[in-house]
Amino acid sequence: MTNYKFGSVVLIDFLQSDGIKKKRPALVMLDIGDSDVVVVPITTRERKGVADYKIKNWQDGGLLLASWIRLAKVSCLAKNDIDRPLGGITNHDKRKMISLWKRIYSFT
Repeated sequence: MTNYKFGSVVLIDFLQSDGIKKKRPALVMLDIGDSDVVVVPITTRERKGVADYKIKNWQDGGLLLASWIRLAKVSCLAKNDIDRPLGGITNHDKRKMISLWKRIYSFT
């Protein structure tokens, strides 16, 4: 079974609200080595919410267009739903993501 690192961008089958799976890019947040992976979706639709982050170097992630990461839409999915890896975000984007994650999920 493949293990994924934080910051990996993958193409994954997301279950939509209508019950149909749709291939979408996602950012890997956590992989503890079992058969599941924790991801957040990536969209090309401009988002300006407090938990949305515009990827600065989106081309490095294997993405075709400017994209936003949706940190408030966390999902735990089976690794079997991953179609293929696309790339990964840069260290700059990782640092920004970690900072945003801490800010929106702070319990203080």
